[in-house]
Amino acid sequence: MTTHTTALRLDFHGTRIDLEVEDGAGIEDALAFLATHLTAEEAKPDETGREPVATLRVHAFDPERLAPPAGTVQEDIYLRKSASEFFTVPARRAVVDAREYLECTKTGSRFVFDRAARVIDVTLGAGGHMDFVELVRDLVLKHQENTGAAVLHATAAYRDGEVVLITGAKGAGKSTVLLELVEHFGYQVLSGDKTVLHELPDGSVVAAGWPDYPHLGYGTVAKYPGLKEIAGIGDDYVPAEGHAFSPVGKFAVDPLPFRDRFPSAPVGVRVPVAAILHPAIGPGEHTAVEPLTGSRQEHAEVLRANVESAFDGANAGWHHYLDDGRAAHADQLARITEILAGVPAWTLTGPGDLTAENVPPLIGGPAEVAR
Repeated sequence: MTTHTTALRLDFHGTRIDLEVEDGAGIEDALAFLATHLTAEEAKPDETGREPVATLRVHAFDPERLAPPAGTVQEDIYLRKSASEFFTVPARRAVVDAREYLECTKTGSRFVFDRAARVIDVTLGAGGHMDFVELVRDLVLKHQENTGAAVLHATAAYRDGEVVLITGAKGAGKSTVLLELVEHFGYQVLSGDKTVLHELPDGSVVAAGWPDYPHLGYGTVAKYPGLKEIAGIGDDYVPAEGHAFSPVGKFAVDPLPFRDRFPSAPVGVRVPVAAILHPAIGPGEHTAVEPLTGSRQEHAEVLRANVESAFDGANAGWHHYLDDGRAAHADQLARITEILAGVPAWTLTGPGDLTAENVPPLIGGPAEVAR
């Protein structure tokens, strides 16, 4: 029997991944998730001369397909390990004849990485669309970093061809501040966790968003009408004491109704940074927004502390398809943070409520948008 295959191309600001998708491969949900930031179209000859980072051959699921040879020793690893069970992806890995075999133990999804051929074979088990998303995101981010991009741990709010970056450590309140700007000041969600920064030939820096699954603390969810229902939280839920604003007990929020509730920026935009906010929200009566103090060099150091990498961390080596080429672009990374250090910036403390009275005019604009 002949199997029909569809050729697709994913693109993210110069990073290209080709797909060969068998009928019944079940990647529709994954492509819908990625579609906020990656373009997907029928593959055609590429006149730019760019080679794809990889060709993903996505097969219809078969429990025997892409398994390593019988008797192969496998090791337990994680594609992703999170405080949230929802985002934790355990797996088993084996290396045979220079190929890496990987099976996600929750879903049965399998990947086989062939560096020499620049091919990754994929088959997704039930509920495995997020395994595919994790693979694509990892490949794209690593390639972006290998070609000079910086990845900032930041949410990003888009309006009128510019973005406001909201950066800080986990639990600082980035998502809360992002949604405040969207809810009250006419912004759209450009990025919910990471923002990719590119230096242009003229020396300027532009920001691109990134597809992430909303992961919100109760203190954020409870602020916005309809969001508790989207997150599946009942009216009788009471957060653990002291954790309404902490990373503990965050909720994974279904991205499709979330996008309906909080609109996304146009696909593929890459725009200048107008302002930067550094939140540290928590309990309090009033939200205080103050200009960031210190020298430009100190501002750059604050930004560098929030630069992250898909090559770093305990689970960064879950496959070895791409080598780490960041060292060749260390000067460019330093320039990106130095340029951003000259952008107007503010700290934000208190519960995180933004109003026309406390938001800087550069960010708030002329009018508050009511919902």
